[in-house]
Amino acid sequence: MNILTSIILQTILFILPVSQQGEKSDRILVYGDDFLFGVKEPTGWHGDTDSAANYSANIIFTRPDQDSTSPYGIIRVCVNDKVDENTVEDLAYDMKEYKQKYAGIKFGDLPVQHSKYKCFSKIFFIEKDFYEYVTYINPGKEFTYALSVSLSKKDVRATEEELSAYKVVVSSLLCSGK
Repeated sequence: MNILTSIILQTILFILPVSQQGEKSDRILVYGDDFLFGVKEPTGWHGDTDSAANYSANIIFTRPDQDSTSPYGIIRVCVNDKVDENTVEDLAYDMKEYKQKYAGIKFGDLPVQHSKYKCFSKIFFIEKDFYEYVTYINPGKEFTYALSVSLSKKDVRATEEELSAYKVVVSSLLCSGK
């Protein structure tokens, strides 16, 4: 780990919330060459950075009883290079791509929020075939990256428990670095 990464990690550890008893941060730290973020592990789920690359992600969340070889039911968090601040257009572009690829694709509202960052969310779906829950998060102009959170389901919609965990992941993201 280089000196800059060490300084950034120390900074994020300082600014991430700690419990009232002074215990360690309640977030998992995820970092790479040009990014650093913290994210809460939803109750009953396990965060995994080691297997995340298998899903083109930086961290994934799975339940203990889940088939780790299946992409369905896994919450994925990805870091994406940012070209501009118009994140809603990134989502619109992906919706356009899905329309071209999947006849009959529909889009639904996905009510998720973050207290600090702008979020743009949709459900991409073909009824009784697949459901893709997608949220793009823009942490602000001072960052060169944005985040995306997704959850794929085959045949059936996400359960309330899955949506609750998804919302915990989105709302708990805290970015640091550049």
